[in-house]
Amino acid sequence: MHQKKYIISIFTFIVFTCFFCLINRDCWSRNYSPNVHWAFCIDTSGSMKTKGRMDLLKLITEKIINEFIDVNKNIIKTGDRITIFSFDEQVRLEATSLYQTESDILPIRDKLIEMNKRSGSLTFISEAIVRATDFTSKYSQFFHTNALFLFTDGKSEPYSAKWPKDKIEARKKRDMNNFKKISLFGKDHALNVWLGVLKWEAFDDAKSLVKKMGEGGHLVDLTDFNRLSLEKALDNFAQTVRSSVKLSDIKDIDFGTIPYKSASQYHKNISFNIQTDKINEPPCIIGHINFDPDNPSGIAQKYPLEIKTSEDKMVLNFKMAKSNELKPGTYRGKLDLFPSQVHFGTLAIEPSQFDVEFRKSGFLSFYIWRVLIVFAIGFPFLFYLTSKIKRKMPIRV
Repeated sequence: MHQKKYIISIFTFIVFTCFFCLINRDCWSRNYSPNVHWAFCIDTSGSMKTKGRMDLLKLITEKIINEFIDVNKNIIKTGDRITIFSFDEQVRLEATSLYQTESDILPIRDKLIEMNKRSGSLTFISEAIVRATDFTSKYSQFFHTNALFLFTDGKSEPYSAKWPKDKIEARKKRDMNNFKKISLFGKDHALNVWLGVLKWEAFDDAKSLVKKMGEGGHLVDLTDFNRLSLEKALDNFAQTVRSSVKLSDIKDIDFGTIPYKSASQYHKNISFNIQTDKINEPPCIIGHINFDPDNPSGIAQKYPLEIKTSEDKMVLNFKMAKSNELKPGTYRGKLDLFPSQVHFGTLAIEPSQFDVEFRKSGFLSFYIWRVLIVFAIGFPFLFYLTSKIKRKMPIRV
């Protein structure tokens, strides 16, 4: 009997939890789009390592390591996914990692260094694009957009003339079907395929390929690394997909003074002007205050702050519960602003941290300024009455 009751209770709990997650937008939402999925397809055919010429394979992998993966460059953000494909005659998924800490990037860096030893044959570009887009589509619900960068030094060569006729025909058919898929992919604005061309002689073929991709295809000129670095190309893309909110020149925020004798909750609104970029609706921003541990009274860390925004205004709604229990003195802390969960990773807030403070009046300060006000108003009035009375009094001889 008791066992049956436990089973019913557990079943009810599971059903309730699932129902709650389905109706709660922040818990499980199709609109949850944290970041960018970066996918790199790198040509590892023999021509990338031709003797007597620049080692293009080593050059491009080093550029990705030094100009993209370097967290100090601030191109990738926490929550981005990085995926590496290599291709020649075949296409290989080398590594994929969700970036949370610097240690998450180590497998990507090691695999890029290992790829420098490759020297394959042929260049199956269409297969690389299709494989990469199919892979990124599996994660599309978790990311704001996909960025696919393909680096090659030549035109597409999916088959060899030395192959048997039936194998050549099969590869031609697959290549043609791939290009049909790529053409359909290009109509989707969420797809961005950037073709990095490393040799001038491959430009005509690259332009033709980009044209087949439609609106989703882009050509990146990487034939001269001194003129246009990979870092600039990647950073330009990152700037196009990460919206920004810029606050006016604010250094410190003062939430005022809480009276010595006050209601249980202190309330203060402060409004700022903001500038939004690539946003057609009010930005969703959340914030909390990290109060200093040496304040007169202990206040919970990450104290929540209600924030309301329009396209050009942001209002901070500061509420201090049980403010009458705080000890007198000055309270200081740091206000951190973040995009909401729905916009995390796709919204940049500049600046995102401010020094804040408020004061709680003490017994003396609470009454002294009141006495001073009474004195400042009462003394002139008393002086006026005294002088008026003296004028009306009879003069004694």
